[in-house]
Amino acid sequence: MEPVVLVGVKHCGKSTLGRLLAQRRNCPFSDSDRELEKAFFARTGKRASVREIFRTLGEEKFRALEAETVKALGSGGVKVIALGGGAVSNPGLDDAVLKALGRIVWVDVPDAVALRRVLKNGLPPFLADAPDPGKRLAEINAERRAKFARIADVVFKTSGDLEINEAARRLAQQLEEAGS
Repeated sequence: MEPVVLVGVKHCGKSTLGRLLAQRRNCPFSDSDRELEKAFFARTGKRASVREIFRTLGEEKFRALEAETVKALGSGGVKVIALGGGAVSNPGLDDAVLKALGRIVWVDVPDAVALRRVLKNGLPPFLADAPDPGKRLAEINAERRAKFARIADVVFKTSGDLEINEAARRLAQQLEEAGS
């Protein structure tokens, strides 16, 4: 069994699926966003969400901390890792670095599903000033989808309407069939 790395657009379900998949595989789960928050706290003594860290540091310093955090997740044996939606756009995380983390699974959901989930939590900094947040999210997702398609070993397509335990079961089955 090898490590599995879940990638996909913001709010596609990487963290929720990742936790359930790790339980099924009886291995640890790591969420790069939570690990980034821990790294920020270790450096500053301040607790902050990923959104707050992005606002505080600005994109360049945020991406540097994100790259460092994600690279550190590559050690420690078999696990399931959920990467932040923008990690694939990080200049410090090229294809080779990402592929070295483990088997890449692209959790692919329609833009409308991602937008509905994003809006539930309020607009993130990269959408807050956009005149049309839905259109801007679709543009960002289109850019990232090219990279997801290029690096993915497995594509897990979901409409977002599956019950989460069933989605995790199907993903585990798809990985088994793919030899992961």
